[in-house]
Amino acid sequence: MGLFSKVKDLLQANTMDLISKAEDPEKMLNLYVERATEEVRNFQVQVNRSLADKIQLEERIEGLNKEIKVRSEQAALAVQQGKDDLARTALTYKKQAEISKSDYESQLIEQSKSVEELQGNLRLLSEKLEKAKMERNDLVMRQRRAETMKKANEAVSGLSSHDPLDDFDRMKDRVERMEAEAKASGTMVHTKTIEDQLAELETGKVNSEIEDELARLKEGNKIELNKN
Repeated sequence: MGLFSKVKDLLQANTMDLISKAEDPEKMLNLYVERATEEVRNFQVQVNRSLADKIQLEERIEGLNKEIKVRSEQAALAVQQGKDDLARTALTYKKQAEISKSDYESQLIEQSKSVEELQGNLRLLSEKLEKAKMERNDLVMRQRRAETMKKANEAVSGLSSHDPLDDFDRMKDRVERMEAEAKASGTMVHTKTIEDQLAELETGKVNSEIEDELARLKEGNKIELNKN
């Protein structure tokens, strides 16, 4: 029963405690199930051996029943033939077979109880092992889901500390600044053009006055020439 206790303790181990202490929970859970499976397999071997012992006892009892029958027939035949000593020997063998049979029958009763108990424990362990496998699969999925959520949360946390949208805002401000500078530059060019045009008007006015004065001089000179 020591093996049964060992397997039972293994299957009833604190799985969550095992996970919390493991660097790789999935690996440890698989190892846990493998160990439990191996222990159950070893327990199955012990159950089979116990069942084999029971079968052997039954076979010995059956053999002794046959021997008792044969010895009885031999004793009866010896008596018929007046061979009392031979009959006595046959009855002695018969008695020994009966004693052995009684001993084996007592052992068979105990062995049958033991086999029944072991088989019951094996069924219990097998059920616990299947439950452990199901829990292992569930815990592995929960672990993977938790890891995925943790990575997602860490990614979101990273974005919070350095939001890429902040970079977009900065680029937007930069573009708007460049647009403003372009507009200012265009205004300056436009203003310069007007100044140039006004300067040209003044230059044109001066040139016109000069031409007018030149024309008057020419006209005056022409008049003087005509008088002479």
